[in-house]
Amino acid sequence: MTSRSFTLVELLVVVAILVILSALGAGTYQESLVRAKTSRVIAEFRTYASAIEAYHVDQNAYPRMAHFRFYRDLDFDVFEKVPVNGILSRSLTTPVAYLVTINRADPFMAAILTAPLDERFYTYQVHSEYMKRLSASSFWPRAEKYFGPWRLVSVGPDLAFDHRFANSAQLPYDPTNGLFSIGNIIRSPRYAGQECPPVPDLLGPH
Repeated sequence: MTSRSFTLVELLVVVAILVILSALGAGTYQESLVRAKTSRVIAEFRTYASAIEAYHVDQNAYPRMAHFRFYRDLDFDVFEKVPVNGILSRSLTTPVAYLVTINRADPFMAAILTAPLDERFYTYQVHSEYMKRLSASSFWPRAEKYFGPWRLVSVGPDLAFDHRFANSAQLPYDPTNGLFSIGNIIRSPRYAGQECPPVPDLLGPH
């Protein structure tokens, strides 16, 4: 009985099949990863929103942002020795623990080590503070009117906060447009991402 070895063509066919199966598996893995990160962001935003509103009830003010350009507090607005702007601050944990800990890191940005530090964190904006300090901007009054007093933002699967076209930072992520579609995951008192903001209401630089 003679043994038969594989021909080069047969080996190439097997390798091609393995590559295709591997690519399909990688795609499924990436989709699962995006769904898991999206669920995590939504759950964390729900927790943070409750803490923000509880703080407001007790303090009659919303917790302030960590924002070096506005406050220049070296103890409060600097994270790992780097000034940060427009992110969640430790006011929700100290001195009263509305939250035990804050995970400020956006899971979609965890691997983007080249991005500025505050871009790797969730965005937290108190609109009245921007209106007071950037009074010439027409954007912030419109943002407050639409979103309410504050908003939390994750960059979402497209890894970009702003896409360089009008109102793109207000575009909500919607997985029904495709799992990797553009848009941000947004949470605010009036808006949790279920419907798209009317674009004309929020035009303007910010």
